[in-house]
Amino acid sequence: MANIVRWGITDGFRLAQTVGKELNNSSSYTTKEFIIAAERALVKHPNEWVIYYSLGDKYQESGYYAEGLWATQKCVELRPNDIRSTYALATSYNILTRAAWTESEEEVVANVIKALIIDIDKADRRISQAGLDHTGLAVETAALQAIRWFERSLALKPDSEDRFQINNDLATLYKRFPHLQR
Repeated sequence: MANIVRWGITDGFRLAQTVGKELNNSSSYTTKEFIIAAERALVKHPNEWVIYYSLGDKYQESGYYAEGLWATQKCVELRPNDIRSTYALATSYNILTRAAWTESEEEVVANVIKALIIDIDKADRRISQAGLDHTGLAVETAALQAIRWFERSLALKPDSEDRFQINNDLATLYKRFPHLQR
């Protein structure tokens, strides 16, 4: 989901104590098994930030972009000043803007992903369009929200590496949607 991830020992411990206890085998599981376990864990721990964060990542990995957006919105609700939350939410909105990709852009990204041996469905603009349809958002609204949350992430004073990543993400959005640049 996000390139800005700094797990603390507490985050890992909380994840193991919540989601880990719901997994049949916590050392080997599929993304689908993780999602099911995390959803069960949320029933018992509805305010556990790390579950929403991890679930948002797994939803996006599986192409469930609307659900990923919901999970990352909960991250910001629970930890509004955590750069991981704001960046994850910005990324969730940004993924939805893939619906506006042209076929040639989609093909270029698909070839890069194939070269990296990643599941091709992750680049499919139709999945992003389905996410937009599910949320009721327009692609430009998703782009505006992504910009807003990337800018919020910058306001949280990230380190230089994270600032570089966020600025790259913003530059990509402004290139695609130049009329949204301020």
